[in-house]
Amino acid sequence: MIGKWHLGHHGPYQPNFRGFSYYFGIPYSHDMGCSDTPGYNHPPCPACPPAAAPLQSSPGKNCYSNVGLPLYENFNIVEQPVNLTSLTEKFAEKAVQFIQQASDSGRPFFLYLALTHMHVPLIVTHQSADLKGQRLYRKSLQEMDNLVGRIKDKVDSTVKENTFLWFTGDNGPWSQKCELSGNAGPFTGLWQTNRGGSSTKQTTWEGGHRIPAIAYWPNRVPANITSTALLSVLDIFPTIVSLAKVSLPPRRHFDGLDVSDVLFGHSQTGHRVLFHPNSGAAGSYGALQTIRLGQYKAFYITGGAKACDGSLGPEQHHKLPLIFNLQEDPAECVPLDSSSAIYQEMLPKITEALVDILQDISGDNTSVADYSHDPLVIPCCSTLKIACRCQLI
Repeated sequence: MIGKWHLGHHGPYQPNFRGFSYYFGIPYSHDMGCSDTPGYNHPPCPACPPAAAPLQSSPGKNCYSNVGLPLYENFNIVEQPVNLTSLTEKFAEKAVQFIQQASDSGRPFFLYLALTHMHVPLIVTHQSADLKGQRLYRKSLQEMDNLVGRIKDKVDSTVKENTFLWFTGDNGPWSQKCELSGNAGPFTGLWQTNRGGSSTKQTTWEGGHRIPAIAYWPNRVPANITSTALLSVLDIFPTIVSLAKVSLPPRRHFDGLDVSDVLFGHSQTGHRVLFHPNSGAAGSYGALQTIRLGQYKAFYITGGAKACDGSLGPEQHHKLPLIFNLQEDPAECVPLDSSSAIYQEMLPKITEALVDILQDISGDNTSVADYSHDPLVIPCCSTLKIACRCQLI
């Protein structure tokens, strides 16, 4: 595993305890720690204080802005704070080295590479004062493209015929970062933006949850084909397990599907139902407030995330959900008339789907972890150094 982890960084939650034989990367988002090379943000991540300065962080302060961002190799912090301008190159080198070693050994391999792109602070190798706004975003995007290209080139020169590459994102643009956030294209969530706030990252509007994906496997995945199947990142795990010809662990329920037939061009059928948990805007975090059923999408709670201008869309609860036909209205501009025949037809189906989902969750094993009172959750290479600073590589 190379790159951003952000699934727990202490004890049994570190990647080496979660099935990975090797880990090189940062334990959470790179705006959650300070660096001497803070990159471009809006506002920028503050640089770490000098070693003699007192540590200013306090309980409840957002992120770990006064703690040096660590770079891990397996269990060891090898650089703190990490030099963000060289991080892309380090990720590329480690990934290429791993693929070459796997090729030389002739053994099957799995590489999970979680890029820091295109999260803010945006990082480019050669920082320049004249890199601003959209030009900076394009430059950072080009660097990500180059990194992915180097990995693809290494695969093509070593294990091309039996290696599957799957590239995808995890959310839409972060609109409050303005020109550094990217573009949601046609998925503008106009119903929400007309009422204030953003309809992208942290929301369940299409601009927040719909993401691009690219699959590459010569002679297996058809080239230059776009699929309309409704898929989810939850499908990655069961799909690669199937391709590896092993079985999923028993006595567990997995929300993802084996979508091999879609990837190989044999089917256009993906999920019939997707649920969109609250991602931070309006409602309770993690609650199911939005349901996708085929081409229809129902909102029981609406609200906007913080927009570039600082506005927030009001939280609204809908006893009768707003239902959008995404096939005809991808911008989510005008919901179906609640008195229309199609609304009356879809409402009981959507209600049934929601009930099924909630019952499935209530009957499954759940766990809740609270790290807020654990002093060990702030990783430092030396607790004796103010702001946790060391240079080991």
